Amino acid sequence: MKRCAILCLAALAHFFAATGPVFAAASDDLTALTMARDEDMLRIYPSAAISRGDRRYLDRYEEDLKAAHLANGRDLNEAYRARIAAIPRDGLSESEQISYDILSWELERERIAFDEGFAGIEQMLPLDHIYGRHLAFARDMQWASAYPFNTVEDYERAIARMGGFARWIDRAIANMREGAARGITLPRLVTAHLVEQLRPLAERSAVDSGFLGPVTNMPSEIPESERARVGENYARAVSEVVLPAYRRLGDFLAGDYSAASRESIGLWALPGGRAFYLYKIKEETTLSLSPEEIHAIGLGEIARIEREKARLVASLGFTGTVDEFQTALRNDPRFRFASADAMKAEFERVRSVVEDRLPDLFGRLPRTDLEFRFVEDFAAPFGAAAYYTMPSFDGARPGIVYLNTYDLPSRPGYATDALELHEGVPGHHLALSLQIENNTLPGFRRFRDETAFHEGWALYAETLGDDLGLYTDPYRAFGRLSFDAWRASRLVIDTGIHWYGWSRDDALTYLRAHTALTETDAVAEVERYIALPAQALSYKLGQRVFLDIRARAENALQERFDIGRFHDALLMEGAMPLPLLDARMTRWIAREQAP
Repeated sequence: MKRCAILCLAALAHFFAATGPVFAAASDDLTALTMARDEDMLRIYPSAAISRGDRRYLDRYEEDLKAAHLANGRDLNEAYRARIAAIPRDGLSESEQISYDILSWELERERIAFDEGFAGIEQMLPLDHIYGRHLAFARDMQWASAYPFNTVEDYERAIARMGGFARWIDRAIANMREGAARGITLPRLVTAHLVEQLRPLAERSAVDSGFLGPVTNMPSEIPESERARVGENYARAVSEVVLPAYRRLGDFLAGDYSAASRESIGLWALPGGRAFYLYKIKEETTLSLSPEEIHAIGLGEIARIEREKARLVASLGFTGTVDEFQTALRNDPRFRFASADAMKAEFERVRSVVEDRLPDLFGRLPRTDLEFRFVEDFAAPFGAAAYYTMPSFDGARPGIVYLNTYDLPSRPGYATDALELHEGVPGHHLALSLQIENNTLPGFRRFRDETAFHEGWALYAETLGDDLGLYTDPYRAFGRLSFDAWRASRLVIDTGIHWYGWSRDDALTYLRAHTALTETDAVAEVERYIALPAQALSYKLGQRVFLDIRARAENALQERFDIGRFHDALLMEGAMPLPLLDARMTRWIAREQAP
């Protein structure tokens, strides 16, 4: 027995001596892989680096519309899949295993896009009127006005970037011509909106364009001897490179492309469109659900929410139907803002109420500032009611909630509680700020924008209003239910449009019947689903995952359930595909149950 014990100890010693370096090597290999991958992504997509506050690639613009981009991407994907397959997952820490799983999921998603030709389809449909590059570039230029460049070299590199943007525009035009020849075009409705958006960007002079802010606000760090030269070169690039590119794009869209654009609005009508929609569902939601399943979930959610609405309307003593109550709300002057400033002040008041109670529900709170601003004029007519942009990693740019004041009477005050919870705290701002501030995460996870995770969290955040001092007014409580129905309607309408062949009028009729959205918001929403297939599915489906995880945690832990610990655990590892989140939180619940 003694000899056996000695032999066993020797064997264990040999095992640890042999495996220790293997585990360390696995960790080192994964770190090297994720860093290389992240660096490649920043090099290929310079706009992502700039949004982080990283100006190393300021002289570049994306070249992702070229054929070489697909070939290079396919080669990189194959190389990275080979590298990650060689890393023993069991030799990694739990957080490293999450990185391993996220990267594996991402690489497989890319492989499918390349192998099935979906990446090529996206190259022929490079623009939309919601998040299109023509809007993003203009927004970048205006951000640079508020956060101007620090050195002469920064300005010179920004001028080079303008040239890259102009080349991207010309490649987009060429790709859309190819798409038109192959029957792959944007809906005519989307094309018309693009033309209208481009008009103010293309027709204004450089001085009136808003693009010269970095010159007007040139920081004192720029030497006096260089200021005139830098300003003249920058203004020349705006006048001679950027604005002509916008004009070329506008002329093309208004002319040849408008004539070629399709009357249909759903992906089903495109060659290979149904397979493409199935891919987009998985890409946007990270879940393996069919259009039929999603449509049915949406109908079930709408039925549940309608019952809750009916109870609330009855409690108010309203004798009409829910639909009549919604119509009355849309037209009630009590819920209209007197001015844009009044709207902003109300959002700031709601945030203040929430922030006072956040420590009751969260152990970790963000350090990053949050600001409210107004959506730019060129984007407002077709934009959402509000949207959030994440802060830069260096703290120079705060988190920003942009409020849409277009057709101000159509922006109802009873929706403010739910909208602030979603876009501000504890929604997007809290989750994304904590993620970016978490220096223990690798770069590709600190800045990860996983739609299903972040939008699912933001909808979950809307359910926390009662605990955060909101929804005390029954009309605001109805506003929350209307918002919930709005997101549930997306499951029905998006699949209706892109799978079942619904018309725009079909979609609008359904949305009007089940929400208190004003006509302006309803139209903007339906046209968003047309322009961004499957993207809107991620909100309600993501929320359902978060709610299910919480229900399982409460049921398993009973009186030991701590809401602050739960929320911190949900967010501590940042965004990830929802199946990975579910598995991670299942492990967390098991640990919390342990004596």
